[in-house]
Amino acid sequence: MRIALVTSGTRGDAQPMVVLARELERRGHDTVLGVSPNLVGFCGRAGLSALPLGIDTQAFMESPEGTAWLASGNAGAFMKAMAAAAKPQIDQTNAEVLAVAREADVLVAGLLTEDIVLSAAEAARVPLVTLHSAPVRRTSAYASPLVTTRALPGPLNRATGALFEHLWWNGARAEAAAMRTVVGLPADRRRTVRKLAAAGATELQVYSPSLVPGLERDYGPHRPLVGFLTPDSDLRDSLGETGVEPGLDAWLAAGDPPVYFGFGSMPVTDPGAALAMISRVTEVLGVRALVSAGWGRLGVEAAEPGAVGPHVRGAGALDHEAVLPRCRAAVHHGGAGTTAAAVAAGVPSVVCSVFADQPFWGTRLERLGAGAHLRFAALDEPSLIAALRRALAPAVVTRAADLGRQLRAEPTAAVLAADLVEAAVPGTRPAAAA
Repeated sequence: MRIALVTSGTRGDAQPMVVLARELERRGHDTVLGVSPNLVGFCGRAGLSALPLGIDTQAFMESPEGTAWLASGNAGAFMKAMAAAAKPQIDQTNAEVLAVAREADVLVAGLLTEDIVLSAAEAARVPLVTLHSAPVRRTSAYASPLVTTRALPGPLNRATGALFEHLWWNGARAEAAAMRTVVGLPADRRRTVRKLAAAGATELQVYSPSLVPGLERDYGPHRPLVGFLTPDSDLRDSLGETGVEPGLDAWLAAGDPPVYFGFGSMPVTDPGAALAMISRVTEVLGVRALVSAGWGRLGVEAAEPGAVGPHVRGAGALDHEAVLPRCRAAVHHGGAGTTAAAVAAGVPSVVCSVFADQPFWGTRLERLGAGAHLRFAALDEPSLIAALRRALAPAVVTRAADLGRQLRAEPTAAVLAADLVEAAVPGTRPAAAA
Protein backbone atom coordinates (compact mmCIF):
# COMPACT_ATOMS: atom_id res chain seq x y z
CA MET A 1 0.00 0.00 0.00
CA ARG A 2 0.90 3.65 -0.28
CA ILE A 3 0.50 5.37 3.07
CA ALA A 4 0.71 9.14 3.57
CA LEU A 5 1.46 10.50 7.04
CA VAL A 6 0.69 14.19 7.52
CA THR A 7 1.72 16.27 10.51
CA SER A 8 2.84 19.73 11.54
CA GLY A 9 4.73 21.24 14.45
CA THR A 10 8.08 20.38 16.01
CA ARG A 11 10.23 17.25 15.98
CA GLY A 12 8.11 15.97 18.86
CA ASP A 13 5.11 15.96 16.53
CA ALA A 14 6.97 14.39 13.60
CA GLN A 15 8.95 11.72 15.45
CA PRO A 16 6.01 9.36 16.18
CA MET A 17 5.07 9.53 12.50
CA VAL A 18 8.65 8.69 11.53
CA VAL A 19 8.69 5.69 13.89
CA LEU A 20 5.40 4.45 12.45
CA ALA A 21 6.50 5.04 8.84
CA ARG A 22 9.69 3.04 9.41
CA GLU A 23 7.67 0.07 10.66
CA LEU A 24 5.29 0.35 7.69
CA GLU A 25 8.24 0.50 5.28
CA ARG A 26 9.71 -2.59 6.97
CA ARG A 27 6.49 -4.39 6.06
CA GLY A 28 6.86 -3.49 2.40
CA HIS A 29 4.57 -0.45 2.17
CA ASP A 30 5.48 2.80 0.43
CA THR A 31 5.25 5.82 2.70
CA VAL A 32 5.54 9.57 2.30
CA LEU A 33 5.45 12.12 5.08
CA GLY A 34 4.25 15.71 5.08
CA VAL A 35 6.13 17.68 7.74
CA SER A 36 7.19 21.22 8.54
CA PRO A 37 9.91 22.36 6.10
CA ASN A 38 12.56 22.34 8.83
CA LEU A 39 11.94 18.62 9.45
CA VAL A 40 12.23 17.30 5.89
CA GLY A 41 15.94 16.66 6.47
CA PHE A 42 15.17 14.85 9.73
CA CYS A 43 12.90 12.46 7.81
CA GLY A 44 15.54 12.04 5.13
CA ARG A 45 18.14 11.01 7.69
CA ALA A 46 15.62 8.42 8.88
CA GLY A 47 15.59 7.00 5.35
CA LEU A 48 12.09 8.25 4.55
CA SER A 49 10.53 10.31 1.78
CA ALA A 50 9.08 13.62 2.97
CA LEU A 51 7.55 16.76 1.51
CA PRO A 52 7.39 20.22 3.14
CA LEU A 53 4.08 21.30 4.61
CA GLY A 54 3.12 24.59 6.26
CA ILE A 55 5.41 27.01 8.06
CA ASP A 56 8.95 26.54 9.33
CA THR A 57 8.12 25.91 12.98
CA GLN A 58 11.72 26.10 14.14
CA ALA A 59 12.18 29.54 12.61
CA PHE A 60 8.95 30.73 14.22
CA MET A 61 9.76 29.34 17.66
CA GLU A 62 13.29 30.74 17.58
CA SER A 63 12.16 34.18 16.40
CA PRO A 64 12.11 36.95 19.02
CA GLU A 65 8.31 36.95 18.94
CA GLY A 66 7.99 33.17 19.24
CA THR A 67 10.53 32.92 22.03
CA ALA A 68 8.88 35.74 23.98
CA TRP A 69 5.40 34.20 23.65
CA LEU A 70 6.66 30.80 24.76
CA ALA A 71 8.65 32.18 27.67
CA SER A 72 5.62 34.15 28.88
CA GLY A 73 3.75 30.92 29.55
CA ASN A 74 0.71 32.26 27.69
CA ALA A 75 -0.08 29.19 25.60
CA GLY A 76 -3.20 30.77 24.12
CA ALA A 77 -1.28 33.78 22.85
CA PHE A 78 1.41 31.55 21.37
CA MET A 79 -1.09 29.33 19.55
CA LYS A 80 -2.91 32.38 18.18
CA ALA A 81 0.38 33.84 16.99
CA MET A 82 1.34 30.57 15.31
CA ALA A 83 -2.08 30.33 13.66
CA ALA A 84 -1.75 33.92 12.44
CA ALA A 85 1.65 33.09 10.93
CA ALA A 86 0.14 30.07 9.14
CA LYS A 87 -3.05 31.80 7.92
CA PRO A 88 -1.54 33.50 4.83
CA GLN A 89 -0.34 30.07 3.69
CA ILE A 90 -3.66 28.21 3.96
CA ASP A 91 -4.01 27.77 0.20
CA GLN A 92 -0.41 26.64 -0.13
CA THR A 93 -0.74 24.28 2.84
CA ASN A 94 -3.88 22.71 1.37
CA ALA A 95 -2.04 22.13 -1.90
CA GLU A 96 0.87 20.59 0.01
CA VAL A 97 -1.47 18.25 1.91
CA LEU A 98 -3.01 17.08 -1.35
CA ALA A 99 0.45 16.53 -2.86
CA VAL A 100 1.40 14.29 0.06
CA ALA A 101 -1.95 12.48 -0.04
CA ARG A 102 -1.93 11.81 -3.79
CA GLU A 103 -2.66 8.14 -4.64
CA ALA A 104 -2.52 7.08 -0.98
CA ASP A 105 -4.51 4.04 0.13
CA VAL A 106 -4.75 5.36 3.68
CA LEU A 107 -3.96 8.69 5.33
CA VAL A 108 -2.51 9.20 8.81
CA ALA A 109 -2.78 12.59 10.52
CA GLY A 110 -1.84 14.19 13.82
CA LEU A 111 -4.05 16.44 15.89
CA LEU A 112 -2.71 19.58 14.20
CA THR A 113 -3.58 18.34 10.70
CA GLU A 114 -6.56 15.98 11.07
CA ASP A 115 -9.18 18.67 10.38
CA ILE A 116 -7.92 19.34 6.85
CA VAL A 117 -6.61 15.85 6.09
CA LEU A 118 -10.06 14.41 6.81
CA SER A 119 -11.46 16.28 3.80
CA ALA A 120 -8.65 14.96 1.60
CA ALA A 121 -9.43 11.42 2.77
CA GLU A 122 -13.15 11.89 2.24
CA ALA A 123 -12.64 13.21 -1.29
CA ALA A 124 -10.31 10.35 -2.19
CA ARG A 125 -12.57 7.81 -0.44
CA VAL A 126 -9.74 6.39 1.62
CA PRO A 127 -9.61 5.80 5.39
CA LEU A 128 -8.06 8.25 7.82
CA VAL A 129 -6.19 7.13 10.94
CA THR A 130 -5.28 9.76 13.54
CA LEU A 131 -2.47 9.89 16.12
CA HIS A 132 -2.92 11.61 19.49
CA SER A 133 -0.07 12.04 21.99
CA ALA A 134 -2.41 12.75 24.94
CA PRO A 135 -6.09 12.02 25.77
CA VAL A 136 -7.65 14.96 23.92
CA ARG A 137 -11.02 13.24 23.41
CA ARG A 138 -13.51 13.68 26.22
CA THR A 139 -13.40 11.16 29.04
CA SER A 140 -14.52 10.89 32.65
CA ALA A 141 -11.05 9.74 33.70
CA TYR A 142 -9.11 12.95 33.01
CA ALA A 143 -9.66 16.61 32.34
CA SER A 144 -8.76 17.77 28.83
CA PRO A 145 -4.95 18.19 28.78
CA LEU A 146 -5.31 21.42 26.82
CA VAL A 147 -7.82 22.97 29.24
CA THR A 148 -6.61 22.22 32.78
CA THR A 149 -4.41 19.88 34.79
CA ARG A 150 -6.68 19.94 37.83
CA ALA A 151 -8.08 16.71 39.26
CA LEU A 152 -11.84 16.97 38.76
CA PRO A 153 -14.89 14.73 39.21
CA GLY A 154 -15.82 12.60 36.20
CA PRO A 155 -18.65 14.81 34.86
CA LEU A 156 -16.44 17.91 35.03
CA ASN A 157 -13.64 16.04 33.27
CA ARG A 158 -16.03 15.30 30.42
CA ALA A 159 -17.14 18.93 30.42
CA THR A 160 -13.55 20.10 29.90
CA GLY A 161 -13.30 17.70 26.97
CA ALA A 162 -16.44 19.18 25.46
CA LEU A 163 -15.04 22.68 26.00
CA PHE A 164 -11.80 21.75 24.26
CA GLU A 165 -13.68 20.29 21.28
CA HIS A 166 -15.71 23.50 20.99
CA LEU A 167 -12.68 25.79 21.21
CA TRP A 168 -10.58 23.65 18.87
CA TRP A 169 -13.29 23.54 16.21
CA ASN A 170 -13.78 27.30 16.41
CA GLY A 171 -10.12 27.67 15.50
CA ALA A 172 -10.07 24.94 12.83
CA ARG A 173 -13.39 25.26 11.06
CA ALA A 174 -12.29 27.91 8.53
CA GLU A 175 -9.30 25.85 7.39
CA ALA A 176 -11.44 22.71 7.24
CA ALA A 177 -14.05 24.53 5.15
CA ALA A 178 -11.37 25.86 2.80
CA MET A 179 -10.05 22.36 2.16
CA ARG A 180 -13.56 21.04 1.49
CA THR A 181 -13.95 23.74 -1.16
CA VAL A 182 -10.61 22.86 -2.75
CA VAL A 183 -11.48 19.16 -3.09
CA GLY A 184 -15.05 19.83 -4.26
CA LEU A 185 -16.94 18.57 -1.21
CA PRO A 186 -20.16 20.19 0.02
CA ALA A 187 -20.12 22.24 3.20
CA ASP A 188 -20.32 20.22 6.42
CA ARG A 189 -20.64 21.95 9.79
CA ARG A 190 -20.01 18.82 11.85
CA ARG A 191 -16.87 18.83 13.95
CA THR A 192 -14.03 16.55 12.91
CA VAL A 193 -14.35 14.53 16.13
CA ARG A 194 -17.98 13.73 15.31
CA LYS A 195 -17.25 12.80 11.70
CA LEU A 196 -14.43 10.50 12.76
CA ALA A 197 -16.64 8.82 15.35
CA ALA A 198 -19.49 8.39 12.84
CA ALA A 199 -17.10 6.75 10.37
CA GLY A 200 -15.67 4.43 13.02
CA ALA A 201 -12.21 5.79 12.27
CA THR A 202 -9.24 4.54 14.25
CA GLU A 203 -7.73 7.19 16.52
CA LEU A 204 -4.44 5.84 17.84
CA GLN A 205 -3.51 6.95 21.35
CA VAL A 206 0.27 6.91 21.11
CA TYR A 207 1.04 6.98 24.83
CA SER A 208 1.27 4.42 27.58
CA PRO A 209 -1.60 2.92 29.58
CA SER A 210 0.93 2.62 32.40
CA LEU A 211 0.97 6.42 32.65
CA VAL A 212 -2.66 7.06 31.68
CA PRO A 213 -4.81 4.17 32.95
CA GLY A 214 -8.58 4.03 32.93
CA LEU A 215 -9.41 5.18 29.40
CA GLU A 216 -10.66 1.89 27.96
CA ARG A 217 -14.31 2.31 29.00
CA ASP A 218 -14.69 5.73 27.40
CA TYR A 219 -12.40 5.26 24.41
CA GLY A 220 -13.32 1.75 23.30
CA PRO A 221 -11.81 -0.17 20.37
CA HIS A 222 -11.63 2.80 17.98
CA ARG A 223 -9.32 4.77 20.28
CA PRO A 224 -6.78 2.14 21.35
CA LEU A 225 -3.78 2.93 23.56
CA VAL A 226 -0.79 1.47 21.73
CA GLY A 227 2.03 3.04 23.73
CA PHE A 228 4.69 5.64 22.97
CA LEU A 229 6.14 5.57 19.45
CA THR A 230 9.80 5.94 20.39
CA PRO A 231 12.89 5.48 18.17
CA ASP A 232 14.57 2.09 18.20
CA SER A 233 18.33 1.64 17.96
CA ASP A 234 18.25 1.34 14.15
CA LEU A 235 16.44 4.67 13.80
CA ARG A 236 18.75 6.41 16.25
CA ASP A 237 21.71 5.03 14.32
CA SER A 238 20.28 6.43 11.07
CA LEU A 239 19.85 9.81 12.76
CA GLY A 240 23.40 9.75 14.11
CA GLU A 241 22.08 9.84 17.67
CA THR A 242 23.25 6.50 18.97
CA GLY A 243 25.79 5.55 21.59
CA VAL A 244 27.90 7.79 23.80
CA GLU A 245 31.02 9.55 22.53
CA PRO A 246 34.22 8.58 24.39
CA GLY A 247 34.72 11.89 26.19
CA LEU A 248 31.20 11.91 27.58
CA ASP A 249 31.40 8.22 28.42
CA ALA A 250 34.55 8.85 30.46
CA TRP A 251 32.93 11.84 32.22
CA LEU A 252 29.85 9.80 33.13
CA ALA A 253 32.01 6.98 34.47
CA ALA A 254 34.25 9.32 36.48
CA GLY A 255 31.67 10.48 39.00
CA ASP A 256 28.18 10.16 40.41
CA PRO A 257 25.23 10.03 37.99
CA PRO A 258 24.40 13.59 36.84
CA VAL A 259 21.10 15.37 36.46
CA TYR A 260 20.19 15.59 32.76
CA PHE A 261 18.93 18.95 31.46
CA GLY A 262 17.30 19.04 28.03
CA PHE A 263 14.50 21.36 26.93
CA GLY A 264 14.28 20.45 23.25
CA SER A 265 12.90 23.41 21.31
CA MET A 266 11.77 25.34 24.36
CA PRO A 267 12.59 29.05 24.83
CA VAL A 268 15.81 30.23 26.39
CA THR A 269 15.74 34.02 26.29
CA ASP A 270 19.04 34.43 28.18
CA PRO A 271 21.27 31.40 27.51
CA GLY A 272 24.10 32.58 29.75
CA ALA A 273 21.78 33.12 32.69
CA ALA A 274 20.16 29.70 32.14
CA LEU A 275 23.52 27.92 32.23
CA ALA A 276 24.62 29.88 35.27
CA MET A 277 21.41 28.91 37.06
CA ILE A 278 21.92 25.23 36.25
CA SER A 279 25.47 25.46 37.56
CA ARG A 280 24.38 27.11 40.82
CA VAL A 281 21.40 24.79 41.39
CA THR A 282 23.40 21.61 40.91
CA GLU A 283 26.24 22.98 43.04
CA VAL A 284 23.78 23.65 45.89
CA LEU A 285 22.44 20.10 45.57
CA GLY A 286 25.89 18.57 45.28
CA VAL A 287 25.20 16.88 41.94
CA ARG A 288 26.68 17.03 38.45
CA ALA A 289 24.80 18.40 35.43
CA LEU A 290 24.65 17.16 31.83
CA VAL A 291 23.17 19.86 29.58
CA SER A 292 21.91 18.53 26.26
CA ALA A 293 19.64 18.72 23.21
CA GLY A 294 18.21 22.03 22.11
CA TRP A 295 20.80 23.98 24.04
CA GLY A 296 23.26 24.29 21.13
CA ARG A 297 22.64 28.04 21.12
CA LEU A 298 24.27 28.12 24.55
CA GLY A 299 27.53 27.01 22.97
CA VAL A 300 28.17 24.47 25.72
CA GLU A 301 29.04 21.63 23.37
CA ALA A 302 31.89 23.72 21.95
CA ALA A 303 33.18 24.76 25.37
CA GLU A 304 36.00 23.03 27.16
CA PRO A 305 34.78 20.59 29.83
CA GLY A 306 34.49 22.49 33.09
CA ALA A 307 34.27 25.91 31.40
CA VAL A 308 30.79 26.51 32.79
CA GLY A 309 31.57 24.83 36.10
CA PRO A 310 33.62 21.83 37.21
CA HIS A 311 30.45 19.80 37.68
CA VAL A 312 28.70 20.81 34.41
CA ARG A 313 29.18 19.23 30.99
CA GLY A 314 27.51 20.26 27.75
CA ALA A 315 26.65 18.07 24.78
CA GLY A 316 24.69 18.11 21.55
CA ALA A 317 21.86 15.69 20.78
CA LEU A 318 22.18 12.51 22.84
CA ASP A 319 20.99 8.93 22.68
CA HIS A 320 18.40 8.97 25.46
CA GLU A 321 18.37 5.19 25.76
CA ALA A 322 22.12 5.10 26.34
CA VAL A 323 22.48 8.22 28.50
CA LEU A 324 19.39 8.63 30.68
CA PRO A 325 19.81 5.35 32.61
CA ARG A 326 23.21 6.72 33.67
CA CYS A 327 21.60 9.86 35.12
CA ARG A 328 19.91 10.36 38.50
CA ALA A 329 17.07 12.55 37.17
CA ALA A 330 15.94 14.30 33.99
CA VAL A 331 14.87 17.95 33.77
CA HIS A 332 12.92 18.51 30.55
CA HIS A 333 9.95 20.29 28.96
CA GLY A 334 7.51 17.38 29.23
CA GLY A 335 6.96 16.57 25.58
CA ALA A 336 5.54 13.09 25.14
CA GLY A 337 8.71 11.70 23.54
CA THR A 338 11.11 12.97 26.19
CA THR A 339 8.69 11.96 28.94
CA ALA A 340 8.61 8.43 27.52
CA ALA A 341 12.41 8.30 27.33
CA ALA A 342 12.83 9.41 30.94
CA VAL A 343 10.20 6.98 32.23
CA ALA A 344 11.68 4.10 30.22
CA ALA A 345 15.08 4.91 31.72
CA GLY A 346 13.59 4.51 35.18
CA VAL A 347 14.67 7.96 36.39
CA PRO A 348 12.52 10.66 38.00
CA SER A 349 11.63 13.76 36.00
CA VAL A 350 11.34 17.45 36.72
CA VAL A 351 9.03 18.70 34.00
CA CYS A 352 9.27 22.43 33.24
CA SER A 353 6.23 22.69 30.98
CA VAL A 354 5.46 25.45 28.50
CA PHE A 355 2.29 24.59 26.57
CA ALA A 356 0.26 21.95 24.71
CA ASP A 357 0.32 18.53 26.42
CA GLN A 358 3.47 19.26 28.45
CA PRO A 359 1.62 20.35 31.65
CA PHE A 360 -0.43 17.16 31.41
CA TRP A 361 2.64 14.93 31.33
CA GLY A 362 4.30 16.86 34.14
CA THR A 363 1.19 16.53 36.27
CA ARG A 364 0.82 12.82 35.46
CA LEU A 365 4.37 12.04 36.57
CA GLU A 366 3.89 14.07 39.74
CA ARG A 367 0.62 12.29 40.59
CA LEU A 368 2.18 8.92 39.82
CA GLY A 369 4.92 9.73 42.31
CA ALA A 370 7.64 9.60 39.64
CA GLY A 371 8.61 13.25 39.38
CA ALA A 372 7.87 16.92 39.95
CA HIS A 373 6.22 19.56 37.78
CA LEU A 374 6.52 23.32 37.46
CA ARG A 375 5.70 25.81 34.74
CA PHE A 376 8.61 27.08 32.66
CA ALA A 377 7.38 30.65 33.15
CA ALA A 378 7.75 30.20 36.93
CA LEU A 379 11.18 28.57 36.69
CA ASP A 380 13.84 30.16 38.87
CA GLU A 381 16.65 29.00 41.11
CA PRO A 382 14.60 28.33 44.27
CA SER A 383 11.78 26.56 42.41
CA LEU A 384 14.19 24.34 40.49
CA ILE A 385 16.08 23.42 43.67
CA ALA A 386 12.80 22.55 45.41
CA ALA A 387 11.55 20.50 42.44
CA LEU A 388 14.80 18.55 42.17
CA ARG A 389 14.76 17.82 45.89
CA ARG A 390 11.26 16.39 45.53
CA ALA A 391 12.27 14.34 42.49
CA LEU A 392 15.37 12.96 44.18
CA ALA A 393 13.53 11.80 47.31
CA PRO A 394 14.04 8.04 47.82
CA ALA A 395 10.34 7.19 47.40
CA VAL A 396 10.19 9.05 44.07
CA VAL A 397 13.39 7.41 42.82
CA THR A 398 11.96 3.98 43.69
CA ARG A 399 8.61 4.73 42.05
CA ALA A 400 10.31 5.99 38.87
CA ALA A 401 12.33 2.78 38.65
CA ASP A 402 9.18 0.67 39.09
CA LEU A 403 7.32 2.66 36.43
CA GLY A 404 10.25 2.25 34.06
CA ARG A 405 10.14 -1.53 34.39
CA GLN A 406 6.40 -1.45 33.74
CA LEU A 407 6.80 0.68 30.61
CA ARG A 408 9.63 -1.44 29.21
CA ALA A 409 7.48 -4.56 29.57
CA GLU A 410 4.75 -3.18 27.28
CA PRO A 411 4.35 -4.51 23.71
CA THR A 412 6.16 -2.67 20.92
CA ALA A 413 3.99 0.33 20.08
CA ALA A 414 5.14 0.63 16.46
CA VAL A 415 4.02 -2.93 15.73
CA LEU A 416 0.59 -2.38 17.29
CA ALA A 417 0.13 0.95 15.51
CA ALA A 418 1.17 -0.44 12.12
CA ASP A 419 -1.22 -3.37 12.55
CA LEU A 420 -4.08 -0.92 13.11
CA VAL A 421 -3.13 1.28 10.15
CA GLU A 422 -3.14 -1.79 7.89
CA ALA A 423 -6.43 -2.98 9.37
CA ALA A 424 -8.04 0.38 8.55
CA VAL A 425 -8.05 -0.58 4.86
CA PRO A 426 -10.89 -3.03 4.17
CA GLY A 427 -9.71 -6.48 3.17
CA THR A 428 -6.15 -5.90 4.37
CA ARG A 429 -4.53 -8.32 6.79
CA PRO A 430 -1.81 -6.88 9.03
CA ALA A 431 1.58 -7.88 7.61
CA ALA A 432 2.92 -8.67 11.07
CA ALA A 433 0.27 -11.38 11.38
CA ALA A 434 0.72 -12.74 7.88
